[in-house]
Amino acid sequence: MRLAVWEWRKLFRLPALWVFVGLCLALNGLLLSPPSAMDRSFFNDTSADAAALGQRVDEEFLTGLEALPDTENRTILRQYVTGLENTLEGYDTQELTNFYQSLMAGDSLAQRWMAWKYDLLQERVDHLAQTGAALDLYAGPITHDSHQYLYNTLFRVLLTESVLLGLLCALYLVGYEGLSGTQSLTCSSRTGRGLWRSKTLAALAAALGLYALLALLTLGPYLLLWDYGGIWDSSVSSQFNYFVDMLYSRPFLTWTDFTVGSYFAAMIAAGGGLVAIFTLMGAVAGLLIRHTYGAAIAAAAFCALLLGLSSALANLGMWSAYLLTTFSPVCLWLAINGWFTELGQSGLVPWQETVGLALNLLIWAGLVLLALRRFGRKDVA
Repeated sequence: MRLAVWEWRKLFRLPALWVFVGLCLALNGLLLSPPSAMDRSFFNDTSADAAALGQRVDEEFLTGLEALPDTENRTILRQYVTGLENTLEGYDTQELTNFYQSLMAGDSLAQRWMAWKYDLLQERVDHLAQTGAALDLYAGPITHDSHQYLYNTLFRVLLTESVLLGLLCALYLVGYEGLSGTQSLTCSSRTGRGLWRSKTLAALAAALGLYALLALLTLGPYLLLWDYGGIWDSSVSSQFNYFVDMLYSRPFLTWTDFTVGSYFAAMIAAGGGLVAIFTLMGAVAGLLIRHTYGAAIAAAAFCALLLGLSSALANLGMWSAYLLTTFSPVCLWLAINGWFTELGQSGLVPWQETVGLALNLLIWAGLVLLALRRFGRKDVA
């Protein structure tokens, strides 16, 4: 523990770290003040109505809504909720199967995988239809835009910043002795070489701590501006919410029953997993490449290679191979706005993001152990 504290002192005394954190918070502050005050007002009014009347759009809700004083927002809300039906009742995922099989024509294995996935999804659709999840209000007609603003814009930027901080923490701590010219002296003993294990763990803890700090200072003010008080218990599979992939719109179908609150918590937890993966990736690069800046370039090149490979395989119509690349950390990051859903062409199995994060954590943790073992034996003179 004492070694980790010394490593944190080295890291947190780095001015560039706090300059970067400050720039991240400034950017997030700009994102929190978009020209959408009208949208926020509508969202907050809808949340207040949901808190007063209940999240489920039923006869009692409609009666209560009619009894509330007329406002422009409530007039719009009445127009949307009057005559709503359980849109998931009778919904057939065969439409999605047909769409993706047509997209992946020529690759029979990929087509079978898609058929298998959407057969499993049909069971979820039937369950959601029985529970009436589609009748939950969420945020009414502004649901999709507000959901995408939070997860596809604000949370994506927050996670990107945290991933970069994780890479910075790992590369700086692993390469610190080389930058300061003390690596040969430190590695002259077995105990000294063992310091790099503490460096890796310290970098991982620091990255997750900075992620938590950014999340608190970004999502905290967001929740003050956007009032979720009345809709935390609403289903994210409300008929007002939907997911778009390849310009094909479909209901927001999750692999378990998520409320707005539980989905929010699950996204933050999964984001921490992605930050940990990239931090471990930075540690591997730093351990294998003695030059810190070279390690940073190598990590960036590796991520670009993963992204380029995935895109190239899709363009070549090699869909089976492409679907395997969707488990890569970069592809998981790209699919963040659909996490815990079927993910369209970016998902091969149910719970793709969860399976992908678990696999990557195991793989990169194993690579870190191998890199530490190699570092402990090589000549660093």
